[in-house]
Amino acid sequence: MVNGEASGPALDTDQPLSWRLPPYQPAVLMLMVCAIAALNIYGHPSETVRALTLVLGAALLGAAVLALRMYLGVDADGVLVRYLARPVWLPWSDVARVEVVSAVRGSDTVRLVRHDGTYVDVPPSLLQPATPTSKPRALARLNSVAHQLEARRARRVARRSGLM
Repeated sequence: MVNGEASGPALDTDQPLSWRLPPYQPAVLMLMVCAIAALNIYGHPSETVRALTLVLGAALLGAAVLALRMYLGVDADGVLVRYLARPVWLPWSDVARVEVVSAVRGSDTVRLVRHDGTYVDVPPSLLQPATPTSKPRALARLNSVAHQLEARRARRVARRSGLM
């Protein structure tokens, strides 16, 4: 699997799939923290600038740590969506369907709909391409992820009902 895209055999088995933020994004935040620290150590800024940069540095460091925690994991038992602060576990028996939706935090993403109508949206930053990509290609990637998840869900439901 490369960047969350499964190869052919992974689609036919129950090998776990996972999607994370590209590693360079938290790394860039950490580099910005280092630049702020260097400014404060070697630049001798005024007290106001020092206070502002320390607050900004702490915020960037917190964002980097939280970004490293974001995760989408899929296995034979269900789906784990770990947001910045809290994880959401959905066993396959709770998932009614998987769909691609628009306008979630300003972007397209995958939505896992429960049988009772409630839903869990996967953070768009986990599934959107990290490099500039045309909208049709990005949407095709989301549709591919949604089809992988739906295939896993359907296979699990078929096993439970004894059809496989």
